[in-house]
Amino acid sequence: MKNKNPVMKSKLLDFLAIDTPRTRLMLVIASTVSGVINALVLVVLNAAAKDFDNSELDARLFMLFILCVALYFLSKRYVTHRITNLVQTGIFKYRSRILEGLRDLQLLSYEEIGKAQILSVLSEKTELISQGAHRLADGFPAVVMLACSFAYMASISLMAFLIAVVCIVGAVVTIFILVKSISQTMQLALAKENEYLTYMQHALDGFNELKINRDKSDDLYGNYMGRVSEEAMQNNIKTDISNVNLQLYAQIYFYVLMAGIVFLLPQLSELTADKIMSITTIVLYIMGPIVIIIDMIPSVARANVAVDFLQILENKLIAAKEPIVDERTAFNAPDFFNRLDISQIRFSYPGQNQTGAFAVGPFNLTINRGELIFIRGGNGSGKSTFLKLLTGLYEPDSGSIVVDKNAVDSSLLHNYRNLFSIIFTDFHLFDRFYGQQNVDIASVNEYLVLMGLDNKTGYKNGCFTNTNLSTGQKKRLALIIALLEDKSIYVFDEVAADQDPEFRQFFYEVILQKLKNLNKTVIVVTHDEKYFSRCDRLFVMDMGRMTEDSALR
Repeated sequence: MKNKNPVMKSKLLDFLAIDTPRTRLMLVIASTVSGVINALVLVVLNAAAKDFDNSELDARLFMLFILCVALYFLSKRYVTHRITNLVQTGIFKYRSRILEGLRDLQLLSYEEIGKAQILSVLSEKTELISQGAHRLADGFPAVVMLACSFAYMASISLMAFLIAVVCIVGAVVTIFILVKSISQTMQLALAKENEYLTYMQHALDGFNELKINRDKSDDLYGNYMGRVSEEAMQNNIKTDISNVNLQLYAQIYFYVLMAGIVFLLPQLSELTADKIMSITTIVLYIMGPIVIIIDMIPSVARANVAVDFLQILENKLIAAKEPIVDERTAFNAPDFFNRLDISQIRFSYPGQNQTGAFAVGPFNLTINRGELIFIRGGNGSGKSTFLKLLTGLYEPDSGSIVVDKNAVDSSLLHNYRNLFSIIFTDFHLFDRFYGQQNVDIASVNEYLVLMGLDNKTGYKNGCFTNTNLSTGQKKRLALIIALLEDKSIYVFDEVAADQDPEFRQFFYEVILQKLKNLNKTVIVVTHDEKYFSRCDRLFVMDMGRMTEDSALR
């Protein structure tokens, strides 16, 4: 991820995708015109200053000054507007590719990347790119203006120009060394910021648990968040100090240039007072462009690092992309489901120590249409992993899944998943029926009454009016969404947990039985032994293994 020359070869330019010759040419011309005109203003002002003793207005110089200002305004506005359009278009395209990549990302890879890194790239990093692009739009005309000003200086005094060149070369070498250091510390700082966001996510999502368990809170905040935050702080301090040093060194070289012009130049060259004054005016005038360039350099360096992070994330998404579905051979779920056969399915989580990785299987079972299946097991027994394998969210290491004699391979996963409607323990509650057209409002309102939610939320303008509910109420609302999806197989992971006894009974004796009567297959993870007799088959999970236990029904 190292950027060997972050100033001269900007990844930001690649990100902006200035790839058409016409776009490049127009931006270069407009930026050059802006810089040249800005320098021409200096020439006009110097010429007018020489005529200071003349009380009459020099109309020619005045009109030339007005023309220069107008051309500068038009060219600078064009560059700024065009760069703004390019950077926002570039960010939009990158975000679109990232989001499209997320849709095709395997769940296991998503869990490895983490939500915090994705959100950081899509928000913080894109903002750094936007800032860097606008600084670049200001910086290039400033460089042109600086070059023109030095050319103007050379036309007045070659010795003054040589003094300026020596100072500029020294400044460029110093800046190059500092920017290389800045880029390295920026990379470390942004990486630590990503890590910090991951721990912050734990702190926010686990607020209740941390509030209850002080030791857990102390460990997370003190040994993880605190440590990473301090490391990020130290890297940010180094970056900021380098930026300050960059500005200070630039200022010192500017003062050296001023001293060379005022004190040294008269000793080395015989110049009139007017010429000395003109050269001094040039030096003072270029202070503005120098400040713009100095401000641009670290901003572009930050943007380059941010582009690195975007490209790394995009490469991860591409590497973990699932195979494209072949619509010509994919079976059409859910209409053709009658029997689902799972044979010798095994899975293990990848880790640094493969021998110590958690593994499940082999799983061997047949699931028929219209069956009501219960699964019980302790925490960490592998229930959630099995459900992710069953629903196609995890791809097994070995074994097969066959639906009505159709072997489910990677190219059929999307269609296979369409068989299922799922509520996991860590489910997300959506605010509307995404993917469903012509939702029956009457059915929604009827279910809200049945679930006892009609006084908690409503359904208006295509979305629920309130999703800020208790955990149990959120599960009921998620249940409504699942039921109206009308899929062939329903998977409910601890949905009855966090419910009052009345609704729990309603869930097992009414909702599940209604689904069974509709010939739906229902798989329920539960610990409610009282209702085990309601299922057709009961399975027990322990240490990643599954066995059928009809004696406990």
